[in-house]
Amino acid sequence: MEFIACPWCGQRNPINSLECRQCGGPLPPPIGDNPGPEPPLPPRVLPKGYRRRMLWKNSILNTIGIIFTAVGLSTACLFSTIGITAGIVLMALIGLFVGGIFAVIGGGMLYAGIREALGKIRPYERGLAATGEVTEIYRDRSTVVNGRNPWAVHYQFNIGTEAYEGRAITWKYAPAIQEVGNRVWVLYLPDDPEQNVLYPPLG
Repeated sequence: MEFIACPWCGQRNPINSLECRQCGGPLPPPIGDNPGPEPPLPPRVLPKGYRRRMLWKNSILNTIGIIFTAVGLSTACLFSTIGITAGIVLMALIGLFVGGIFAVIGGGMLYAGIREALGKIRPYERGLAATGEVTEIYRDRSTVVNGRNPWAVHYQFNIGTEAYEGRAITWKYAPAIQEVGNRVWVLYLPDDPEQNVLYPPLG
């Protein structure tokens, strides 16, 4: 039996399933002109665990930010405690300074990562639906993680007479789940259509 991975939670499902058996999220339709069932009207309840996954598991900035913040706070606490206990004020000050720098950098990364993740979550929760078309698929050579490059999927959609473009990134083999010319559902924020996402996501 062939399987498809749920883009919301990662659970494997039979290829002909319409919804994920774990989180209940809609699964992407087969490649072709049919974009699948129309998304429900907003406000939408996201599949279980998707918000948490986007904020933490799928955000490189947040992961690095947490590490930097933890290292910074630990360094500040450790060196200041040792310095004060040993009566070496300079050690305490250096520990606070170095730890503070790491913590500030980590906090900045966390802020940027959370803001970026929420920018992707909001269209799923509050966005209006429009049909679009995949226009380009390629390896994004500008991003490298553990020697790997993600796939970039570009798409276009219209709101009235205005044409807009969007871009989705996935670490999966994109040509297996999308191809140029595919009809897709796009969710966009009515007050800022530049904030848009594919529905269902690529995972």
